[in-house]
Amino acid sequence: MSASPCKICGSTRRAVIRDTLRHGIKRNVLLCGRCGFVFLEPKKKGATGYYSGREYRKMYGPTLKKASTPKEIFDIYFPFQDRIIKEFKHVLRPGMNVLDVGCSTGHLLAALKGKVKERVGVELNRDEAAFVRKTQGIKVYSEPIETVDIKEGPFDLITSARVLEHVDDPLIFLRALGRHLKPGGFIYLDVPNLDDALLSIFAVEGYADRYFREPHLSYFSRTTLRRLLTKAGFAGTIKTVQRYNFENAMHWIDTGKPQPNFTIGNRVPEIAPAGGAHAKARAELNSFIKHADLSYKRILQKHGLGEALIFLGQPVRGRRSAGKRKSS
Repeated sequence: MSASPCKICGSTRRAVIRDTLRHGIKRNVLLCGRCGFVFLEPKKKGATGYYSGREYRKMYGPTLKKASTPKEIFDIYFPFQDRIIKEFKHVLRPGMNVLDVGCSTGHLLAALKGKVKERVGVELNRDEAAFVRKTQGIKVYSEPIETVDIKEGPFDLITSARVLEHVDDPLIFLRALGRHLKPGGFIYLDVPNLDDALLSIFAVEGYADRYFREPHLSYFSRTTLRRLLTKAGFAGTIKTVQRYNFENAMHWIDTGKPQPNFTIGNRVPEIAPAGGAHAKARAELNSFIKHADLSYKRILQKHGLGEALIFLGQPVRGRRSAGKRKSS
């Protein structure tokens, strides 16, 4: 195999840590021998065309074994956006203009309605971009952030949730975000955490078989994400969050399989449905599992083992890599 340089440190030293991805797809997962960055063995075909059509959603979405429509995706994700917004709520201002890169069906942009002045999206998937324009009246661009000319920019805040792991070159992607940012502006990122407890503590084999997947080209730990952001010219806070509930973890540990859909794993867990006899006992049992869920999440977040890494930060002054937007 001809070794292309690591996207973070440039080393060509790497080891194969597994050779099979979700759905039994054969492709090597590589570990950089110098910086510890984990990534898929590069392929010649780029990601842009893959996401613009319907190929991606045939195999990947919020509901197991089902290709969800844009409306179904929006309806599933929208109720959970407040817990994302709370991570950057303290920097929001009514006069802000916000760009969401990889906005999908616009669920985050919709949740920001009334909180900021202007909302703009970038989404490669044509069906999802059209859904946002039609149902929410939000301007969405369908060209890659690295090349698109956005007339509404530059922006006070750029968000990009569960996107960085998909792009061919994460360093170039981050530098492109910086070119669309106002001086003093913020970026918010959300990526899967390679130190996820289901991998690092519970070592659920079925979870690992599902975690590594063809659309995710990069797998970040707190250390490698920090190195990448520093190289791209950003500084700020990285922390882990655990949004999937305790019930989801127990299901994985017991069965080695995922739950049927996103909502079950993210709702407030309940073990004694309301109604029927013994109402007080039911309420106490549900209170118990709710507190257990909160404790589980706090422990994982304390030790950096939540399922996601989030970053909120700004360009470092004087760094060209995250400099001003290029003139068109």
